[in-house]
Amino acid sequence: MVRVEDERIGTGLKIPGAPEAGAGAERREARVARRTEDMSLSDHPDWLRLAEAIRRQIVACVEIDAEPETIANLAEQAERLATALESEAEGKRFGLVEAMWGESGDEMDYLPFSPIMGRLNPASSGLRVRREGERAVGRVVLDETAEGAVGLSHGGVISGIWDEVLASANAVKQTGGPTGRLTIKYRKPTPLYEPLVYEAWVERIDERKVFVRGECRIEGQDVILTEAEGIFIRLRVPGIDWHKTDQSEDAKPV
Repeated sequence: MVRVEDERIGTGLKIPGAPEAGAGAERREARVARRTEDMSLSDHPDWLRLAEAIRRQIVACVEIDAEPETIANLAEQAERLATALESEAEGKRFGLVEAMWGESGDEMDYLPFSPIMGRLNPASSGLRVRREGERAVGRVVLDETAEGAVGLSHGGVISGIWDEVLASANAVKQTGGPTGRLTIKYRKPTPLYEPLVYEAWVERIDERKVFVRGECRIEGQDVILTEAEGIFIRLRVPGIDWHKTDQSEDAKPV
């Protein structure tokens, strides 16, 4: 029996051992019910523009140095934009996975709404992941929105990036599923404004457990900043295709 430490992989999947539905279940289920259309990033250039513009605002907001009157004026503008956005935010009608990611070369922009790599999520870190052979390689330059200690990345941000990159290595091998365990070794401080390279690979598979490893360096340097080890649990739920591709064994009935 495999012990899954966290099986909460999304509303709509009834998985044994998952927590009971809470007060937010009705809203979650209503939102999920709307997601009936495939998402293709190339069909939404203006949505990408909107997300990038808001991402720039987030970065600027944490580093602003202006007079109180200027900040008050900017706050009013931001509040008007927020109200306009909220009036249109009844729930996206697209699924969470990029429909063409497995057929569009080595770019792995397969989670457009992800809080880590999502190009349509203004709060994401800006991580971009590519498939290189049988490995997933993520690249990102972190700024003050990720700052923990002065000039250094927050450890929680690093952990989130690793979860995404290790999961991407699973996607390369079509061995995906939810995270069962994630271990990060913080060997050196991770600086802001440096080109970081996160490289991950599937090390071995033991029945439903998939063991994945990774290392992070500054591009062009040999020093390892962080190492990661993850255990992912391959799904055995009928009708569920974790990576939206016919090659995934996890979508086959038990």
